[in-house]
Amino acid sequence: MKRTIINVLVVLFALWFFQTGVKPEMEAADEFQINAFAHLPVKYEGRKKPIDTLARNLLTVLSGKQTVRNDTGERIDAVTWLLESISGTTNAANYKVIRIENLDVLTNLGLEERKRFRYSYLEILPSLGKLDAASRAAFAKDSRDRDTYDRQVVKLANKLYSFQNVLGSFEDPSSVPGEQLMATAQRYMQLENYSIPLIIPPNAGNDRWRPLMSSLLSAHPAMSSVAHEHDISVDPLAIHMGVMLAAYREGNVDVFNQQLMEYGAQLQTANPEVFEKVSFEVFYNRFSAFMKAAQIYLLVFVLSCFGWLFRKEGLLSAARILMIIAFIPQTFALIARVFLSGYPPVTNLYSSAIFIGWAAVALGIIIELGFRKKAGGIGNLVGGIAGFTTLLIAHFLAGDGDTMEQMRAVLDTRFWLATHVITVTLGYMATFVAGTIGVLYIIAGLFTHRLDEETEDGMFRMMYGTTCFALLLSFVGTVLGGLWADDSWGRFWGWDPKENGALLIVIWNAIMLHAKYGMMVKHRGFAVMAVFGNVVTAWSWFGVNQLSVGLHSYGFTDSASFWLVMFCLSQTAFCAIGLIPSNRWKSGATQ
Repeated sequence: MKRTIINVLVVLFALWFFQTGVKPEMEAADEFQINAFAHLPVKYEGRKKPIDTLARNLLTVLSGKQTVRNDTGERIDAVTWLLESISGTTNAANYKVIRIENLDVLTNLGLEERKRFRYSYLEILPSLGKLDAASRAAFAKDSRDRDTYDRQVVKLANKLYSFQNVLGSFEDPSSVPGEQLMATAQRYMQLENYSIPLIIPPNAGNDRWRPLMSSLLSAHPAMSSVAHEHDISVDPLAIHMGVMLAAYREGNVDVFNQQLMEYGAQLQTANPEVFEKVSFEVFYNRFSAFMKAAQIYLLVFVLSCFGWLFRKEGLLSAARILMIIAFIPQTFALIARVFLSGYPPVTNLYSSAIFIGWAAVALGIIIELGFRKKAGGIGNLVGGIAGFTTLLIAHFLAGDGDTMEQMRAVLDTRFWLATHVITVTLGYMATFVAGTIGVLYIIAGLFTHRLDEETEDGMFRMMYGTTCFALLLSFVGTVLGGLWADDSWGRFWGWDPKENGALLIVIWNAIMLHAKYGMMVKHRGFAVMAVFGNVVTAWSWFGVNQLSVGLHSYGFTDSASFWLVMFCLSQTAFCAIGLIPSNRWKSGATQ
């Protein structure tokens, strides 16, 4: 009966994973077809994406969430919010979507602290002059000389800059005074692809992506001479989009839906491959595999804790099945990111966290299946901890914007991204997994009676095998990194802080194995060394980037510094706890 109940719960969680959020609610014929509008393509920051992604990313940057509440408390999705904002509806500027947490910044802007720290554009508008002056002063300083207030001002200014750029690209030319039309037209014709969203895709009368504003300006009677001079024809897609936005602003459902249908039909005829790819990205966004998987991994961890401590095989079996259920769609989502971005799975800090979690869960499944008799449940605990924490970290890192952005030139090489980066990341992941098992070893031995001789031997074998794996891959990955450096910079090794950090990880894994081979440590000592490997890896992988020194000091932000220090201190504390004499351990570990 217990097994039947557990199996039913597993099936229910599987159905919840694959059903919730994938299909949006059906819209009636007399309603705005927001779902279809979300599938329209746009090119922004060098990448073609659906409006759904543009809206989600922009709202996440501004508020940290992908939904917003109106004055009545109703939850509004990101696409609806963006549509209201770019069409210029009366309520758009009243949405409280701009998150400001720093009290000094709030005081400078004349705003009062509130519960969720979110403010509307209209509330900030009167103080934009003060914000501009403060941000200019902060930008003038070296990044290492900026204090907390300066960094928060820069962060807020960048948020508003992105928001204003997106809104400006959809500006209605009819609202621009006649004497300003020429200057406006020249400004939009000179903007680079990365500056504003390009809405109008290539079609029969146009061979490049263009902003909506400049396309509509060419249709303005006062701009006919400028359009002729720059060889800009009136684009029918731009007309459809302009009428569509005006219809939404006026609440005209029939005109909006008709223009949307004609826009979509012309787009699929002229550019079907773009439409198909962005439609898949909308599905990927709504599937939300990573956040759903994070919730299941947390459940896996809880079930495994009780199952392992009280030797309940039913709970361990349910946790094992749930971990596999979450791992399969997480794998699909990882492959989908590779397809959508066109790059290998690790390109930035966000994708690094995603890939580390995925690989750690895979290793946890292997450990669980390989050590079920001696130390069953440890693989579940490793997979649950790694899966939940890394996906949670990735969720917060998504607030920086598009997580599949175009790579900078020095990194834009798929061969080295697919060899050096993946190999060295797997090596670092294995080091973290060994350290995680070490933490579990110390907690179980010191605070519980669960660490018997058989379990202790099994956990040591896990740490030992994982460390061997970590040493091999981190060493090979470091050598591949040197080859990439020689290819890019003309030198194999330059004692750069990042290169030194990679070498430290290799050396520490080698020290651990030599200490074991030389009989300098036994099981408990090896576990303590594995935990300290977490400190070495965290500092060498992320910490050196906080120094802003060397050729590798890109791709990371100062926001990770506090949590990096907290993590290193926590692992150092576990090392100290692990050195408590074994006669004070509840499990009585002596090795």
